[in-house]
Amino acid sequence: MIKRLPREVVARIASGQIASSPAAVLKELIENALDAKASEVKVQVVTPFNFRVSDNGIGIPYRELPLAVERFTTSKIFSVEELERVTSYGFRGEALFAISQFSTLEIKSRHEAEEVGGKLVVTAGEVKEHSPIPFRRGTTVTVSNLFFNVPVRRKATSQKERSLMERLTLRYALANPHVTFKFGELTLPATSLKERLIQVTRGKPKFQLIEGDGVTLFFSREERGPRELFVNRRPVSVPEVERLLEEFGVKAFVLFMELPPEEVDFNVSPLKEKVLFKSERGVKALRELLEGEFNLPKPSVQRAKAEEDTGPIELIGSDGTVLIAHDRKFYYFFDQHLIHERVNYEELLKALFAGKVKKVKLVPPVTVPVTVKEKLDAIHAVYAESEKGLTVYEAPELITPEEIKKLESQPLETVASVACRRAVKAGYVFKEFKELESLFNRYLRCAERERCPHGRPIYYKVRKQVIYSHLGRKRI
Repeated sequence: MIKRLPREVVARIASGQIASSPAAVLKELIENALDAKASEVKVQVVTPFNFRVSDNGIGIPYRELPLAVERFTTSKIFSVEELERVTSYGFRGEALFAISQFSTLEIKSRHEAEEVGGKLVVTAGEVKEHSPIPFRRGTTVTVSNLFFNVPVRRKATSQKERSLMERLTLRYALANPHVTFKFGELTLPATSLKERLIQVTRGKPKFQLIEGDGVTLFFSREERGPRELFVNRRPVSVPEVERLLEEFGVKAFVLFMELPPEEVDFNVSPLKEKVLFKSERGVKALRELLEGEFNLPKPSVQRAKAEEDTGPIELIGSDGTVLIAHDRKFYYFFDQHLIHERVNYEELLKALFAGKVKKVKLVPPVTVPVTVKEKLDAIHAVYAESEKGLTVYEAPELITPEEIKKLESQPLETVASVACRRAVKAGYVFKEFKELESLFNRYLRCAERERCPHGRPIYYKVRKQVIYSHLGRKRI
């Protein structure tokens, strides 16, 4: 038999998704303070179940205080159209209502347009007091005895919750450097984004900065550290962005992405920690920025524009292991062995698919499924059809019988192995600079220049200005 749930049960279920932990409650209160245009936010934590958030924002009108703790009441949006282009942190109208269900919630506030403030006290969703009080401009929200009526959740709260609450505060401080933040005895005065990053991370690791279309990325490829992503100043998780940064070998990052509000959907989960992109603009801009910073300038038509900025890559020399080159903006350090391996691999594949690699007989012949027929044709193998599939009698000498058997599911690893064996070893010094230059030019013509056939990165590049600054020199 289907029944409607009582209102108090519905309220408890919905509130539990938002007030899921002390840190989640603190998150909502900090966001409210920032939405109120506060220039100072102060967090005081006595215990994870007893804490206070104060701000000097615009405040809440006295008469609207009871409305602030009702469900689905908000000053942030008023229509479906506004939901499609949210610019504030809050917009669901559930936070204070949810928090009041599991605690004693005290709100003191005075709106900027009123001379008298107000006080509201709510316990387990029931208003206990609503009275006028003298109060400065802004709002102070005190949460007491959080989860007193849900002991299981209280017991499950992490012992590290206080440090999680401090870390959460620092994340919002990082996204809002123009705001002064206080957490206990720690004070982060309003400043620039670069200085705020130093305040929060204490200068470790040492970040480099690159900026592009709506993308500001502080990163380190040498040291591990924070991995923070902000979309329109909101701390979120976007797996595809995090995977992209890993692809380029970024170990630590603080990434800010600014997108038109209508291209981002924050209304994915009650905690608003997930986000959906409605277009590929943000990820595409980030990829282009990373490719410009870490990859070689692209050859062909696209390279002409790159050369206007960086100039052609010029070879400097090699110590037998590392090959060094440069353009106007970067120094490049290539693994000489991997360069040769990549050149060998692409030239061997080209010869293989052109049918120019010597064939050898397979004894005994190898039988494979009919589904690999196109692959056998591509490598110019000699085979015949039978009831059991395709029987291969001859194959290029680069490919082993075992690889023939696994053609359906695995790439041609033997070609990569041969390419590796034929490449110069670490420590090999070319007698003539022209030989080294010839190898480097062959490499620059390769289709894939970022990784060797086994997946290792071929080179590392660093901005010249980074080197100059370490040497105490200005830009040359």
